[in-house]
Amino acid sequence: MAGFLGNLQTVAVQVVILYLIAGVGFVADKTKIFVQADATKLVDLLFNMILPVAIINSFLSMERTKEHIVGLAVSFLLAFLTHFLGMGIAELCFKKRSLLERGIYSYAMVFSNAAFLALPLAQSVAGEEGIFYSSCYVAVFNILAFTYGIREISGRKAKISIKHVFLNPGSISVLIAIPLFLLQVRLPEFLMDTVARVGACNSPMAMIVFGTFFANCNFKNIFAKKEVYLVSLVRLIVIPVTMLFVFKLIGIKGNMLTALTISASAPVATNTAMYAAKYDNDTALSSELVGQTSILSVITMPVIVALAQII
Repeated sequence: MAGFLGNLQTVAVQVVILYLIAGVGFVADKTKIFVQADATKLVDLLFNMILPVAIINSFLSMERTKEHIVGLAVSFLLAFLTHFLGMGIAELCFKKRSLLERGIYSYAMVFSNAAFLALPLAQSVAGEEGIFYSSCYVAVFNILAFTYGIREISGRKAKISIKHVFLNPGSISVLIAIPLFLLQVRLPEFLMDTVARVGACNSPMAMIVFGTFFANCNFKNIFAKKEVYLVSLVRLIVIPVTMLFVFKLIGIKGNMLTALTISASAPVATNTAMYAAKYDNDTALSSELVGQTSILSVITMPVIVALAQII
């Protein structure tokens, strides 16, 4: 019990720190210093440059061992399994809904806030190994978001471009990072320092951006719909708890277990609202899904991650 409470406190403190940083973005938006429109532009910088650099830096910092090589492959497989579990549950839950409504609920259930919350939290709790294993989850997220995700949230109208599966920043960064890791490439010290400093911007910037989006949620409606509660239950508890038992069953442990559990237990992806707007779906509903799961995740994530470390 003491071990669980100690782990719970450690993870909870890191979650609170990240959400306090998000509070900076929340206040900045409410005071019109840095509003959601500004943050949307910053998302492009984060997604296209800073996040890839953070991923590459974690692979450059990782020693090539048998454990890390096997862990890399296993992390990819388990990331796919986590997303497929979400897809199966979503298919069962929303059969009778319209394609557009089903699409937004399905996207929310399947895709966690892997890049903007899980990756920073994994870094805070598990260091460079946390990013190393979480990066696999982010890569799988991108592959499936640009295929299944776009198809669903567009009401199954959007055409899927295969080039987007691999030619997106998240996937490209992992494709670059893996050979660097396997070949144990060592850049000159000044370049390593540059890469590390740019990568370090990912956590605070991502959370500030997240805060601005959170500031634009309609808090009156966040807890009004039973379907939103269902998504929260599946996204924050059913999927991560199920996957936690799978992780334990096949012997996953240490920082890899922590990173994958954090990724699986994160709230609804922030880009749910962005894709809803892009494909003429319900942006208000998407914001409610992001808002409710983000609030509840302050409680659920520390409990599940602490549970993972003592089972």
